[in-house]
Amino acid sequence: MVDQVDHAAFYKTCNEDNYIFRIGEVSKMTNVSPRQLRYWEQKGYIHSERNEKMASRVFNHENFMMVKLIKFYLDQDHSLSTAFEKAQHHMQIVRSTYAFILKMHHGLVQKDGHQMIDMGYFDKEHTKRLYGYLDENQEIVYTVSDVDDAHQSAE
Repeated sequence: MVDQVDHAAFYKTCNEDNYIFRIGEVSKMTNVSPRQLRYWEQKGYIHSERNEKMASRVFNHENFMMVKLIKFYLDQDHSLSTAFEKAQHHMQIVRSTYAFILKMHHGLVQKDGHQMIDMGYFDKEHTKRLYGYLDENQEIVYTVSDVDDAHQSAE
């Protein structure tokens, strides 16, 4: 019998708002000066919060990622406003992808000698399920199984 682990439920418990960083930490991790960070905040590109315990600025995970992305695009010789637009677009793609993966991921199962991701029903009638795994060459392999077969292999 294979232990069923609800990885999607675990990831939902990882509240990114709990990942907060002080301005000095963000500066060190991104190689962006605190002065630049304050300027970007003043322009509305990033947002900080005041920590109740400290008077310093703190940035949540999303704003940390925005700083990383803005810096990435600035390093590619884009203007600050263009870097911000590109970073916003990138973050929207990340959010959409993350939401899709959480919705699609129905756990891991051992099937045909492989650890596979259960991606849910493959058809509207809910008679088949889609599974996928990476082979030895790191290529994606998909397989579709009847629900009866899929249920038996998960047990």
